[in-house]
Amino acid sequence: MNNKLNSLARLQDVLSKMFEIEDAINDIPKSLKDKQAMLSKTKKAYVDLCEKVDRTKKELASDRFDFDEATRNREKCEKMMESITLSKEYETLQKEIEEAKVHESELRMKISRKESILKEDLIKLQDQEEIMKAQQAEVEEEESKIDEQLALKRKELEEVSKEKEACSADIDPNMLFKFERIIRNKGGKGIVPVHGVVCQGCHMMLPAQFANDLRKQTEEQTDDWKFCPYCSRVLYYEETDDSETQFNDFANLEPTSTEEEESSPVSDDIIDSDEFSDI
Repeated sequence: MNNKLNSLARLQDVLSKMFEIEDAINDIPKSLKDKQAMLSKTKKAYVDLCEKVDRTKKELASDRFDFDEATRNREKCEKMMESITLSKEYETLQKEIEEAKVHESELRMKISRKESILKEDLIKLQDQEEIMKAQQAEVEEEESKIDEQLALKRKELEEVSKEKEACSADIDPNMLFKFERIIRNKGGKGIVPVHGVVCQGCHMMLPAQFANDLRKQTEEQTDDWKFCPYCSRVLYYEETDDSETQFNDFANLEPTSTEEEESSPVSDDIIDSDEFSDI
């Protein structure tokens, strides 16, 4: 590779490292967000349970009032029985007493059930409060760790950004912008060799004339850039043991759509030709 390509190769390493750090900076807060979401869910459950406990307490107070009222009415009727002389009045009052007893029994069972529910909910509320406190402590600890991690990563990013500026000082801004996009979109691999007539980035067979021009350009060490028409990576020609044989075998062939599909095991690398039309 000529000096320009060597500079681009060094820039590729720097950009890959820079993007890796940027991704890490974006990923670091994710664990905190998960813990915050869990804490928020626990807080909501705690609030809902508090509201349920309050409702149960109010219902219990109302039921106990009704029970006391029913008891007083029954006792009043029982006292009235002592002064009843007429049979019809006795029967009427006796019926009222029996109905009052049934009502008392129903209220007693109702109160007992709600007391059991309240007892269980109060235990749940205490457990929920302990869980909430533990999760709050985890969130605070995570926040502290994240602040430290982010500070370190941002310092690394600052240092790598300086390396990028040094490596890209002689590179045209438009080319730099395009190359950054290639590195980001192609998993950190933005400059690749061509062996024979095959791009080693996407493994597509290139047009024979295109490969031949690239070969001459590499031999003459010109500063022109050539991009793969399929994956957009920057290309340079690299001689291998079988390059000459491969080139001669395919030099007179222009790839058909079928050949292109068969020669490319990674079809996801094929991109639209106008991906970088804004450059």
